[in-house]
Amino acid sequence: MEVKDKVYEITARKMKRQVSDLNDDTNLKKDLGADSIDTVEIVFEVEEFYKIAIPDEYAETINTIGDAVKCVEDMLKNQ
Repeated sequence: MEVKDKVYEITARKMKRQVSDLNDDTNLKKDLGADSIDTVEIVFEVEEFYKIAIPDEYAETINTIGDAVKCVEDMLKNQ
């Protein structure tokens, strides 16, 4: 499974949306109504799945689903 597909799946499930409703530009807060706890839970689930640790300062830069995908891809590249 591609990183993008997994991030979309986790985000859709957490935010009670359909994957088809999401795109890379979907803003977690503005478009999905995610609060900081929702964002932390999404990041945590992604970390658990990929067995990575995303530094807080990097996680704080995640605003869109595309940002989250890029973050995970970068972390996986640097393992």
